[in-house]
Amino acid sequence: MARETRPLVMALCVVLGSGCASSEKGVGSKPIAAEPVARGQYLANGIARCFWCHSPLDNSDPAVPRPETFGAGDVLDVKAPLVAPNITPDSETGLGNWSNHEIIRAVREGIGRDGRDLQGHPANYYSVMTDEDGAAVVAYLRSLRPIHRRLPRSAPPLRQHERVQRALPPAKAAALVLPTLRGAYLVHLGECVGCHTPAHADGNPFRELEFGGGRRFRLEKGYGVEVSSFDPTFPSASAASKAPLTTGPIVASANITPDPSGIPWYTEAIFIQTIRTGKVAGVRALSAAMPWVFFRTLTDADLRDIFAYLKTVRPVHHGVDNSDPPTFCPRCGRLHGLGKFNVSW
Repeated sequence: MARETRPLVMALCVVLGSGCASSEKGVGSKPIAAEPVARGQYLANGIARCFWCHSPLDNSDPAVPRPETFGAGDVLDVKAPLVAPNITPDSETGLGNWSNHEIIRAVREGIGRDGRDLQGHPANYYSVMTDEDGAAVVAYLRSLRPIHRRLPRSAPPLRQHERVQRALPPAKAAALVLPTLRGAYLVHLGECVGCHTPAHADGNPFRELEFGGGRRFRLEKGYGVEVSSFDPTFPSASAASKAPLTTGPIVASANITPDPSGIPWYTEAIFIQTIRTGKVAGVRALSAAMPWVFFRTLTDADLRDIFAYLKTVRPVHHGVDNSDPPTFCPRCGRLHGLGKFNVSW
């Protein structure tokens, strides 16, 4: 699973934290119950990857959030601008004066306290969050060390396009009884379909290539920044063969469907080993565009459920391999390894 773009996951978790109170605004004197905080910490630091956007990252490969700045926010794109806001309990620059309802609404619906859209926040993915998980993530957010850091707001995007994942109503915790249902829930929170589905020139997703890989990322400072869906310098296979790649290593997300061009040979054990180690079957390193450093914190049970769900998705024939030289793919219109071996149908 690769990340669609760091800005895309920007406000993804307006929900993190570590240590304070349990009143509606978290300013009371009663300590927060440990269980909800622990669950919120597990989600925020794992499948939801909140600090990947809401904290400055170090420059390691793969990049990881700097613990001393958890929740302080970050400027993701200076030119846009695109900003992940401060989500610590600071009362002036963070969420200290937000109600629980306002925070959960921001997470699941992408609506700020003032009623405006949270630009860049992938609410469509977090819309499925159960009430219980939403409350847990808020409890964890309340427990964060307050950091006073004022940041500008993000500007509206230049153009809107359809998200790969349509907004869904919140899941009912009691209904998540089957491994595939629990896996689907986690995959939605993890934004997996967004990163593993390429887009048309207008930014709208290739519905027929869902989970089929091919979304491209340029590696910068240990994380992946999405490269435009279609580079105007190569509108055709002929032009693509002459077009220079943008600076920095470029990788494409993998096909994670059960098709022979995807991961049909993965076993449950290999899948867990790959996520735990950041190496396919413990051998070939995953790209830093894939946030395995967050997903590796998931329990074996949750990883098994995710794998069970991925085995049920529709097989997509789309060969993608970053170990091969990038060539023009007539199927998705991008440059990626094995591209020339894909036929358009």
